[in-house]
Amino acid sequence: MLKSILRSIGIGGARVDTVVDHPEVEVGGTLAGEVRITGGSGETDLREVALELVTRCTVETRGDEKVYAEIALAQASLPGGLIRAGESRNLPFELDVPEGAPISLGSTSTVLRTRLDVPGAVDPRDADPVLIRPNRAMVAVFQGMERAGFRLAETEVEYNRGRRNPFVQEFDFKPRSRADFGIEEVEISFAPIRGGVDVAVTVDSRGGFFSMGGERATRFRVTEAEIPRLDIAAELRGIISALRR
Repeated sequence: MLKSILRSIGIGGARVDTVVDHPEVEVGGTLAGEVRITGGSGETDLREVALELVTRCTVETRGDEKVYAEIALAQASLPGGLIRAGESRNLPFELDVPEGAPISLGSTSTVLRTRLDVPGAVDPRDADPVLIRPNRAMVAVFQGMERAGFRLAETEVEYNRGRRNPFVQEFDFKPRSRADFGIEEVEISFAPIRGGVDVAVTVDSRGGFFSMGGERATRFRVTEAEIPRLDIAAELRGIISALRR
């Protein structure tokens, strides 16, 4: 099994490694691994091993200024205890990644943080990347946007704890063709549903002699079961053409 060592630190002679089975996980999947503790020449009193999967999000907008914070997607706490000299201890862990978790695309990234609670010492911390992959329905939409003539320009994650899905990741696409002159950008976002995603599409147009411009939006649904028979590029092309009018 392919394993990637994400964490290696020493405390009072002890060594602690966080190892994951796979450093890539699909939205809605499980990140699994174990924390390996090896005692050094003396004893270490370890209260707790805390694991946290975090993503940087916009949490507030004040005028033109955005306020960012690192928000946890998943957390786990593993028991500590007295680690004797030379002792080896392996602590398995699992972190369930939400179906609405932001994916690792564009400027969006996620890290796995490990914190060891050791009395009388500064808690050691570290952060290592974990790649969160889109599901098949999301991949089909991205491929459809590419075939429809748009390129991904930017991503941003907004967090609002009051929403059912607190993480909303926005994907901003720019047109490649002159045929789409007048379209500033097309914004895509996903909401998880059983077996697929709801897709929100927003077209931002400049306007012209016969139109006011501005933003217009709609939604459509993509399920994994219908991907083989659905021409998503054509559907997106039709939606974008209708919204730009």
